[in-house]
Amino acid sequence: MKLKDAKINKGYIVVEINKKDKDAFKKICSLGILPGLNIKVIQKTPMIIFEVFHSRFAIDNELADNIHIKELI
Repeated sequence: MKLKDAKINKGYIVVEINKKDKDAFKKICSLGILPGLNIKVIQKTPMIIFEVFHSRFAIDNELADNIHIKELI
């Protein structure tokens, strides 16, 4: 599942980051978003806001389309 398809207030783990779009890959990695990281989606419009530990990040749908996640059980 892609980050842009996540449900609000659910926990997820980053599974993969798309490496085909090199600019998006660099931006995502510069935020410290890497596979294995737990995230929680806080808001989806107009920007996707997600929480990592106690920090919040805002990204657009295009960037979120490059982050693949899996729901935590």
